[in-house]
Amino acid sequence: MNSIKPDYRPFFYPIIIALPLLFFVLLEATLRIYDYDPVIPLFSPAAEGYEDYLTPNPAVALRYFGKNDEPPAPRNDYFLKQKPDSTLRIFLLGGSTAVGWPYGENMMPSRLLAAKLNAAFPEQPIEVINVAFSAINTYTLLDFVDEILAQSPDMVLIYSGHNEFYGALGIGSSKSVGQNRWLINRYLRLQQSSTFRLLNNLLNSITGAESSEEKPTSATKTLMQRMVQEADIPYGGTIYQAGVAQFRGNLQDLVEQFSAAGVEVVLSELVSNLRNQPPFVSHDGEASAANVYASAQQLAQQGHYVEARDAYRRAKDLDGLRFRAPEQFNQVIHQVAAHYGVAVVPMQRYFEQASPQQIIGSTLMIEHLHPNSDGYFLFSEAFYDTLQQHRLLQGSWPTTTNHQAFRQSWPLTEYDHVMAGLRIKYLMDHWPFQSWQQSGKVMADYQPTSDLEELAIQVISGMTYPMDARRMLAADYESQGDIDRAIAEYQALLAMYPYDVDLYREAAWMALKHQQLTEAEAILLRSLNVRPIAGAHKWLGQIYLRQTAYTDAIDHFEQALALSTSSDPQLTSLLGQAYVHAGQPDKAQDIYQRLPQTESTAPAP
Repeated sequence: MNSIKPDYRPFFYPIIIALPLLFFVLLEATLRIYDYDPVIPLFSPAAEGYEDYLTPNPAVALRYFGKNDEPPAPRNDYFLKQKPDSTLRIFLLGGSTAVGWPYGENMMPSRLLAAKLNAAFPEQPIEVINVAFSAINTYTLLDFVDEILAQSPDMVLIYSGHNEFYGALGIGSSKSVGQNRWLINRYLRLQQSSTFRLLNNLLNSITGAESSEEKPTSATKTLMQRMVQEADIPYGGTIYQAGVAQFRGNLQDLVEQFSAAGVEVVLSELVSNLRNQPPFVSHDGEASAANVYASAQQLAQQGHYVEARDAYRRAKDLDGLRFRAPEQFNQVIHQVAAHYGVAVVPMQRYFEQASPQQIIGSTLMIEHLHPNSDGYFLFSEAFYDTLQQHRLLQGSWPTTTNHQAFRQSWPLTEYDHVMAGLRIKYLMDHWPFQSWQQSGKVMADYQPTSDLEELAIQVISGMTYPMDARRMLAADYESQGDIDRAIAEYQALLAMYPYDVDLYREAAWMALKHQQLTEAEAILLRSLNVRPIAGAHKWLGQIYLRQTAYTDAIDHFEQALALSTSSDPQLTSLLGQAYVHAGQPDKAQDIYQRLPQTESTAPAP
């Protein structure tokens, strides 16, 4: 009699299907246990001594660039790990313009805006955190959303669009992985998987994507050069339209995700150099970019400025090398903003109204799209005014705002202009400003024309730290008796590194030893907002004692004593003197009794 064999087929196929899944689950778990190629977070712990702070991760660009690409990095911008309930937290997102290039941290639009807002709302702590850096577009910004939301933002400001074609993963970029927006965003999500990164690294090693043979070639190119794959993208063509769709879709997703989380979003129009930047790539024909640009110049010479401005815009749009965002992007920005009910910064109007004949050119722009210092001040003013107009910050706004006085008081020095000028010279010595054959030849043998240029070159080449360079400049100016310029360099340092308490002490001492008490007082009061320390309170007490502001002197001396970790007979004596001058001899006597016997003799009241 034949026995009936059991039918295992119902179990066979599920097991066959489950085995690969189980393999990848185990592989993922193993890779994470051994910390294989860990995910690079957007934010990382700040430097030693600032354990309570986070900063944009200088290595975050490695998500999108290879190590041999000389990847860009976000600027130094500390913020508290634990957001205080009273603090308003704002993030600024974008590319190189949003980060203030070619200037240093003291000219970041976020720094300028933060200073304006904190002056307008002195009782309301306001952070404006910059997470922008070069050569990124809306794909990168969208990839950052979850990590930004984890930091409890109240508001997000977005200035992005110029890098849409050539930024990382852009449709015309050398870092493109295709044209399907959904697939590219899934690709970015998969980057969170250790298994996916392992497979990606294996593929790169096989294809030689990061082979050492590429290093000499990339080292001779600017980042701007290295990002271009499609050097000619005709206006209205397939790639152009795909780029517009990419921008629209990603911008919609950005606004939707932030808005859904209850975060206020502010978009900005894009601006670029129209008058003084000829098209990079032009085709033959009557309606070519070059011909339209020449027509715009002729119209301007004839005094037909409105028509000239329209022609300049048209010439920019026809430029096949898409480093400047087309006018259609500003239309998209307004359409997305209207759909979601968010504010738009009218940046174009601000720049046009500040330009001769309302045509944006070299009075506000350095090259094709980066503002000069006046342009960056205007940039921050446009954001500030928009926030005020839409009442996006609760509270009582100042009835008047003196933007010009702010510009004049801001720590922007000759060294800043020299540094920015050298960076621009290097950029414009390369393609597309020069031919491929002439690219880089002038700056290869460049000799500094001044001590400031020599110092700036040392910083750019990495031979000198930016902080040390400013300190050396301040010391040189002090030795020459130019105390105002010495203090200005320290003020610039404080704008660059506003959480470095040691810098406040150095800056205050520079002012104090040269009897600039008002300057020292302002520096010390700012330092207390960063970290209250005994030394700052003691110096403030001494300043107020000299100014016969005895009540203020007593307050700061008392706080200095409370914060002191060791005995300070001088501080105790100063407090006693302040009480004597304030007409409180009994309290003075109590204070003097704390002094050692040899120092306890009180002055006559």
